[in-house]
Amino acid sequence: MKRTYLFLIFFIASFSFVNSQLLWKISGKKLKYPSYLFGTHHLIPIQFLDSVPGLYKAFNECDEVVGEMVLNNIDATARIQQAAMLPDHINIKDLLNDSDYQIVDKELKSVLKFGLKEVSMLNPTMILTMYEMEIFKKSTGYTDDNQSDSFFQLVAAEKGKKVIGLETIDQQIAILFGNGSLQRQADILVETIHQKDSVLTEIKYVNSLYKKGEIDELLELSNRRGNVNDMTDEEFDKLVDKRNLNWVSKLPQLMEESPCFIAVGALHLGGKNGLIKLLEKGGYKVRAVTK
Repeated sequence: MKRTYLFLIFFIASFSFVNSQLLWKISGKKLKYPSYLFGTHHLIPIQFLDSVPGLYKAFNECDEVVGEMVLNNIDATARIQQAAMLPDHINIKDLLNDSDYQIVDKELKSVLKFGLKEVSMLNPTMILTMYEMEIFKKSTGYTDDNQSDSFFQLVAAEKGKKVIGLETIDQQIAILFGNGSLQRQADILVETIHQKDSVLTEIKYVNSLYKKGEIDELLELSNRRGNVNDMTDEEFDKLVDKRNLNWVSKLPQLMEESPCFIAVGALHLGGKNGLIKLLEKGGYKVRAVTK
């Protein structure tokens, strides 16, 4: 179950050609040595990293690894698991009408081999994450052991590099389970199951955009509105823009103290409120790494 929770943290996005927009060099201002910014994605296998020009060289040049949060933390995992539970007085059945309950229950039994009764006390967002992860695995052959988003922190630990989180576990929990009411989360669960085929197609499309480094296109897709399971403006602001502003206020001191390899979700890189533009506004030179 631990990997399922780590997948949730990052679930918020061809191999022959990789656009260098995923890896960026940060220099200038007061920096003695450059730092690097890399956009990650949770459903991309580790082997993909071999295709990104200059990635390992950039990682080896840095003394510290900075992520959204520190992943290898037993206490954090336990607290996220606890936060994934519904309040004592609420059951998933309270959030679904009879028809939707039967539809969701049947689909979960088909995909996960257990129904809503077995996960009746779990937050709808957690149930949705487990479901989406499983349909992606069944469709592509992807395995948890092959994910790339936690790779850099694991290697950093092996090499004795310091790992720093931009957010605390409490902030992560608020983001994971506090972005929308429980009813809103239940509605998204139902709508996703109703649109199972299109959801799987979209997950694959997001993966293809990521592999090509199309960070602005990823941002544009996440800004789509109209479907129940699309983010609202308020949800997007909380999940992306406000976090970017918070992170960019912390990064200058970290980069001045030591060269940093900053690995965060690719959705946070592009756009006028993305980390690239915010760092440039702060006086840094941010350039794509091409080799």
